Amino acid sequence: MIINVGYALVGQDLELVKEVHIEVVDGTVTHIGRGYVGDASMDLRHGIAIPALINAHLHILDYAFPEYEANLSLEEAVSEPHGLKHRLLSSLTVEDITNACSSVFAKLYRSGVTTTIIFSELPQANKIIKEAAKKYNIRSILLGRPRGEIGVLEVLRDADGLGLDSPLRYTRDKLVSLKEICRAEGKLISTHVAENKVDYERGDFELAINQLDADILVHVTHLKREDIEVLAERGKTVVVCPRSNMKLGAGIPPLAELLTHGVDVLLGTDNAGIVEPDLWREMEAAYDILRLSGKRVDAKDILKMATVNASKIKTLGVDNIIEEGVKADFIILNADEFHISKSRDIYASLVKRGSPLAILQIIKYR
Repeated sequence: MIINVGYALVGQDLELVKEVHIEVVDGTVTHIGRGYVGDASMDLRHGIAIPALINAHLHILDYAFPEYEANLSLEEAVSEPHGLKHRLLSSLTVEDITNACSSVFAKLYRSGVTTTIIFSELPQANKIIKEAAKKYNIRSILLGRPRGEIGVLEVLRDADGLGLDSPLRYTRDKLVSLKEICRAEGKLISTHVAENKVDYERGDFELAINQLDADILVHVTHLKREDIEVLAERGKTVVVCPRSNMKLGAGIPPLAELLTHGVDVLLGTDNAGIVEPDLWREMEAAYDILRLSGKRVDAKDILKMATVNASKIKTLGVDNIIEEGVKADFIILNADEFHISKSRDIYASLVKRGSPLAILQIIKYR
């Protein structure tokens, strides 16, 4: 298959290349050439090819009861085990779980997301989530957690790693044990950190870094500069979810500081029952937060958060870069939707104006 496109964002740095053709053979990008070819399988000269999106933090199960958080605090809505969310989760049937997952995965795929990192609160739902993702050609990296009588090893049989609500829920010795089990099993470790001031002041960041040694830290809304310096020194990845933080009154993530210190940042939409799982809207929110911070905004940095930054985590196995020799995993948007030919900043046009409605093609091979 050969595709003519007006623009393409190529390589790890999302280099903008104009008027190119992309050749895909047996699911792999074999050639990216300048200029158009006459025998193209798809002639999308009005299109712009970009890496497929990655939703790096998603709670999918609460889509079974959307808007449950209305007028509730963060603690009342989602805190484990007594938040309303967890009481509602305990009542879900297999049909409820299946329908919620199918609805969310359909939304994700339509919006150009082909990979998502899911925090699953229910071990019994893990297989259902994985099967639903396959039907929509979405790669789900599923992070589970022990619950009730179901221990860590049993959870890891169906999951790609652990996704903990908070390290504060465990003793220091238990956190070290969880880390050692995951390392021995070759599994990922992720946890929520500093989503609210109380948990940060109780030391959740220190536990996540020093005892759990988490690969991915989620939210980091209330970290201080010295904490961010630690993240950079240790090469940790963080996921920020600005719309969720704002909707739940948790605060605003320190995006400017994270970027200034060179921390690897990803974007997630968090709770599907609270926030529409639309990564385009998440990118625009991140853009606005950076503008408010007074920092000069490079929209390319934000686009990287939703695409190629995940490839830096080798254990994820995500490689959605548009590059020769890499499996095809990219989307083509209608450049005319953004008036890109006249744009003074094409990356900003994508971040501010992109939407599921602009997608022309999704080129994704299993």
